[in-house]
Amino acid sequence: MFAKNKTQSTLPPPTQEHVLVQAIQDACIILKSGDMAAVIEVEGIDITRFADDGRIGLLAQYENLLTGLRFPYQFIIARKVQRLEEYLDYVESEAKTRGREGRAEYGNHLLSFIEFMQDVMRRVNPQVPLYLLVLPFDPMTPEERVKSSGTLRIDQYERGKQELARRCEHLIRGLTRLGLGARRLDDHELIAILHRVYHPSIPDHLVSPTAQTRTFMVRE
Repeated sequence: MFAKNKTQSTLPPPTQEHVLVQAIQDACIILKSGDMAAVIEVEGIDITRFADDGRIGLLAQYENLLTGLRFPYQFIIARKVQRLEEYLDYVESEAKTRGREGRAEYGNHLLSFIEFMQDVMRRVNPQVPLYLLVLPFDPMTPEERVKSSGTLRIDQYERGKQELARRCEHLIRGLTRLGLGARRLDDHELIAILHRVYHPSIPDHLVSPTAQTRTFMVRE
């Protein structure tokens, strides 16, 4: 057996070893340990606009929903960049339409508005709240976990995928009844979220989804 180089043994582990994520597929996050997770994004509502009775009733229903869950969950409250590209594209198309109609002055006004908003976005970096519910699940039985190296078998993966789908459906249905918009994040959205976690200073639109994946995925 070869002895370890003392200099090498004192070096810190590679950055990739600190990353827990191994893969993302079928709207599931798969960790190095073999654990899986799904993520639901929930829309926020301003409860201060409700009358006292309505607010108390809504909070009671929300409490009942959470206390009735028979599986673990985790709240994550963060902020995300407010994307206006789609809206600005719409304004630009309207400006071109007005130009073709002979209303050049109005079209130029819309184009000036686009330039103004782009300047505001560069200076202010507008952000909006992001509310996430993370649903973890271990697809291995205790006996399988003892013998496991962290690699999931196909049957274990399918078990986890089906159970997470069931839990997401149950929770989304309950949140919807409360008037809270909720949806499960897909692969691209999960990648974008993790990219922001590991590289918060790099804007999403500057990095392609494929490149985002390479920046945090585990390398064996």
